[in-house]
Amino acid sequence: MKTKLKGILTLLLALVVQVSFAQEKTVSGTVSDSSGNLPGVSVLIKGTKTGTETDFNGKYTIKAKVGDILSFSYVGYKTSDKKVGASNTIDVVLVEDAGLLDEIVITSLGIKRDKKALGFSQQSVKPENLVRTRETDLNNALAGRVSGVQAVGAPSAGFGNSGIRLRGQSISLYIVDNVKVNSISDINTDDIADLTVLKGAAATALYGPEAFSGIIIITTKSAKQGQSTITLNHSTAMENVYLLPDYQNEYGGGYSQEFNTFNFNPAQHPASWAAFDGQSMVEYYADESWGPKMNGQMVRHWDSWIQGDPEFGKLRPFSPNPNNVKNFFDTGVVNNTTVDFTKGGEGYNIKGGIVNIDRTSVMPNSFRRQVQAYTNIRFNITDKLEAYANINYQDRRTRNFPDNGYGNVASNFNQWWQRQLDMDRVRNYNRNGSFVSWNINGPTDTRPLYWDSPFFETNENLNFQTKNATYGRMGLNYTVNDNLNGYIELRKTYSSYTSNDRTAFGGLNLPSYSESDSFDYRDEVFGIMNYSKDLSEDLDFNASAGFELITLGGETLNGSTVGGLTTLNFYSLSTSVDRPTVTNSQYKQKSQGVFSKVSFGYKDMLFVDGSARFDWGSTANPNDNRVETYGGSVSFIFSKLIPQNDIISFGKLRASAASGPFLPARYVLSPTFDIGTPYGSSGTLSSQGTFANPQLSGGQRQDFEFGTELKLFNNKVDLDVTYFSRKDKNLPSRVSLDGSTGFTQTFLNSGQQTSSGIEIGVNFSPIKSEDFEWNVYSNFSTLKRKVDAIADGVDVNVLSESWRGIQLQERVGEEWGAIYGRAFRRDADGNMILSSTGNPLYDTNQYLGNVLPDFTGGLSNNIRYKNFNLGFDIDFQSGGKVFSVTRMFNNYSGLGIETVGLNNLGNPVRDAVADGGGVLIEGVDATTGLPASYNVEAQTYWGRLFALHERWLYDASYVKLRTVRLDYDLPAKLLEKTPFKKLNLGVFANNVWLIHSAIPGLDPSEIETANGVNWTEGGQLPNVRTIGINVRMTF
Repeated sequence: MKTKLKGILTLLLALVVQVSFAQEKTVSGTVSDSSGNLPGVSVLIKGTKTGTETDFNGKYTIKAKVGDILSFSYVGYKTSDKKVGASNTIDVVLVEDAGLLDEIVITSLGIKRDKKALGFSQQSVKPENLVRTRETDLNNALAGRVSGVQAVGAPSAGFGNSGIRLRGQSISLYIVDNVKVNSISDINTDDIADLTVLKGAAATALYGPEAFSGIIIITTKSAKQGQSTITLNHSTAMENVYLLPDYQNEYGGGYSQEFNTFNFNPAQHPASWAAFDGQSMVEYYADESWGPKMNGQMVRHWDSWIQGDPEFGKLRPFSPNPNNVKNFFDTGVVNNTTVDFTKGGEGYNIKGGIVNIDRTSVMPNSFRRQVQAYTNIRFNITDKLEAYANINYQDRRTRNFPDNGYGNVASNFNQWWQRQLDMDRVRNYNRNGSFVSWNINGPTDTRPLYWDSPFFETNENLNFQTKNATYGRMGLNYTVNDNLNGYIELRKTYSSYTSNDRTAFGGLNLPSYSESDSFDYRDEVFGIMNYSKDLSEDLDFNASAGFELITLGGETLNGSTVGGLTTLNFYSLSTSVDRPTVTNSQYKQKSQGVFSKVSFGYKDMLFVDGSARFDWGSTANPNDNRVETYGGSVSFIFSKLIPQNDIISFGKLRASAASGPFLPARYVLSPTFDIGTPYGSSGTLSSQGTFANPQLSGGQRQDFEFGTELKLFNNKVDLDVTYFSRKDKNLPSRVSLDGSTGFTQTFLNSGQQTSSGIEIGVNFSPIKSEDFEWNVYSNFSTLKRKVDAIADGVDVNVLSESWRGIQLQERVGEEWGAIYGRAFRRDADGNMILSSTGNPLYDTNQYLGNVLPDFTGGLSNNIRYKNFNLGFDIDFQSGGKVFSVTRMFNNYSGLGIETVGLNNLGNPVRDAVADGGGVLIEGVDATTGLPASYNVEAQTYWGRLFALHERWLYDASYVKLRTVRLDYDLPAKLLEKTPFKKLNLGVFANNVWLIHSAIPGLDPSEIETANGVNWTEGGQLPNVRTIGINVRMTF
């Protein structure tokens, strides 16, 4: 009986086991992130201790039952739970957790720090936010994304790069993998793994004097262990001009509203021209549009006098061409392709790639090709010794770099043009073997008077530029033990530039040729030792010390022809009619620095840092050339003392202070001379007129910062607030000298300025789930900069001067950046004071406003729904002033929409005053002080306003929709039978919409800068909108 019972029990047990095994199955898959597969990811069956990890290729295998929950977790990423269903494959893409408190960031000298331990202001930008719209200008990609940072001054129609202004001062220092790169165009945005902006002097103290205005630190991508990937990222985009001034389309070219009449003269004209007698002619020689009303009158246009041309002798209607300016521009095309390879294995990783960017500009016959190759290699020599190298090379070639400013081809349409001109006829500038233009002298002389055809300018007056740049490093990293490590690096940057410009034969100007060759370099030897140790359970200690040796230099050689060229269409210095002019300049500079930094952390709650750097620079006084930079900060995590709650997840208070010097510029401490024209066989030198003060220094800065960082409502709100204050003292100031000394000026250390501001950044994540996530980031910044002193007896310093005496000044007791110039003379009530003829009177050197904005900021939105990502970016500025040359000439020449319309009497303003026309001017009489009003001829009125600066000074406020993007990641299941590991498709638009600007037809954010600010617009290239598609494939 017992034997029988045992048999039954054994049978039942076998049946249970069989059923159990039937419910289990093998589940496998791949775990990855946005950059590739992830090794070492924990895969755990929820509620059990059963689990595994992904291998070097991010793959895993685990036995689980249908209905089990697999939990995937990895340091720095959000945990992802997946339910086991019918499928045996579960692929997972982990997302980085921005809400983690132990966020590691890159700080000075590449030192990695826990963000919560930092006592100074810094801000990181996610690399994916820089590349989604394929913006090749990194500064533009940063616009609106960082508090206190503003992108300024690069027309989107050109090839130039915008600048970055941080806390009111220009940043020119970018550090890529510890290598200082001076040109933003050398940086490949596709290769950025981390970008951090260090703002205050305490944050940058370890770099010494050259980084006091702030720096941008970039770490490039590297291969991950166990991964091999090939990534192709390609975009094609179209560019079109979308913003131009509003032109009037009622009156055509001319200086008066009467046509000229052709009068046949047999002594001057061929007999066949007798038939032309009495025909109406446009004032071809005029380059303004104060001419007759365009009513379709039959007239002789400029090309009807070109003998042998099909248009010769023909009459055509005198009619407006509303789109003639827009028709000048082409549709630009940008092709941007990156091919990237990574491979990581046991003890090594290799990364390399190539970038090709072809851009055909909206400006006719303007093109740029940029090819960049890069590699990043690391390998272990021993368990403790690692070798590494990064090398970047760029070849950039440009044909016809578009000029910006007064007199450039595009700006002439806003300044000197005729509104009836047909651009397609102007485009045909080569007729019967001769170059022709719309601006002819007259019927018997069809040479241009003032202006060549704009297409002659773009197709014949050519310029070519070539840049070759190399930067990189090689180094050894040695780990002594768990507490001590160090590395030594050799760093190099080298750039060479060649350019040539030619003024063609057959045009208005004398043919000429010029060329320039230059190079610059920077060599560094750098070493550092890092030590870290937990001194007790509550106290940890970190220290770094090192040195830096820097040598930099360069040379430029320029040559240009004089008096024309001897050989037709052969452009060379050797064909100069007279002796060509040649100039040559060289420079060299050295510095050595040593530095140290110590940090203490107490109970992961209180952190104290201190840093010091000593530099010996060749530009300083050789008798006292050591300069010292100090910085310190404290960070207190006060949330550690607050009971856990649903409001404050994390709270930090921070403060920092720093003090350090500015080094003087090269060669300002020693006398320098200009090389003059040789006297016979003897050379000549002349003094530059400035007495070199051998005791001059660059000045000293004291910088203070206070701030707080808060994470609120379970990390849904991330708030960062900073107040900064700084004092720059002993600044070099220009002082006039008596001419009897043989000099006109010198510089003394007597200037002082103080600045302060507030920066606020808010990241709001109202919704976060596995399928849907919404993130909003906004920032707001202010800046006040006051001039405390210039020099004894000097209260005003002119920083820059433009049209007819308008100046950017600094004045003691006032905010820096004051604009002074001609202003309407007004009475006590603000009424304009008028002469007896209705002419507004004006005074010179009057305060017109300040260039600095009241505040700046940005707003970024990103919404993810499953595999779709939608985002847009806005940046804005409120306040500040800018002087517009375009608007001044636009109306002076009768091109602007303001010069037409009806006046106070209901009559056309361009009608004669005797016929009820004219522009109404109201004010008070200069003699009697009584109210007075006059109707003045429109052409006279706008002519009187030329260079009356107040009239052309505009509020520089703007609101700009910079980018819009939408992309889609194809699901992993769809890619299973394809060679792709990942495939992303996207559409994007840049420079989408200027929502608000107080300057009609102009974008204040694209006005080029002078003295680090955009205070005067001298003939801006038009705005360009870019719309494109993008595909990113990973194999």
